[in-house]
Amino acid sequence: MSNLNKKFLDACKKKSCFSMVPFTHNEFEDFKYKKPSEFFNFFWKKYLKFKTNYKLKNNKEINNSYNGSALEIILCYLFTRENIQIENMDEEIDIKFVKPDFLLKSNNKNFFISVKVSLRERWKQADWEAIKYKEKYPNSVCILLMNNKNEYKSMKSKLNDLTLDTLILADENIDEMINSIKS
Repeated sequence: MSNLNKKFLDACKKKSCFSMVPFTHNEFEDFKYKKPSEFFNFFWKKYLKFKTNYKLKNNKEINNSYNGSALEIILCYLFTRENIQIENMDEEIDIKFVKPDFLLKSNNKNFFISVKVSLRERWKQADWEAIKYKEKYPNSVCILLMNNKNEYKSMKSKLNDLTLDTLILADENIDEMINSIKS
């Protein structure tokens, strides 16, 4: 892997989730896949196995923050493997109170990605950030990427009334999203 996204990959490696699962840089780097969904699903299943074993061993659920950390780590490596430049990851940008999980730029287009394992009411935050972001960057694409099939179905019915451009179910639609970003 080149130095593409090195700053963000290094930040991922420092997250406690990375070592607990355990994820390894070499495994992310060397994993063979034909399409992005294969990469995503392999590492997400690895995380789910860790989560199950954690519960059996400790007789309690793992802290929910690990779900989001694992999802962000996998996506960071996937974007890197797909040669997609990450501009920002979970950090302040030039719009007050807006903090994208991922901000990608490809072919002079901005892709603002909010990542949620489960939504509860957090889809409202993603849509509010999309509103603020599109005020400054009207030609951007705002994506809510989630990984909960039941909530995805419910959320699909709301999409026409939101500022978000699209909704992606990570384990099913990620190939479409990656292709769209790269084209």
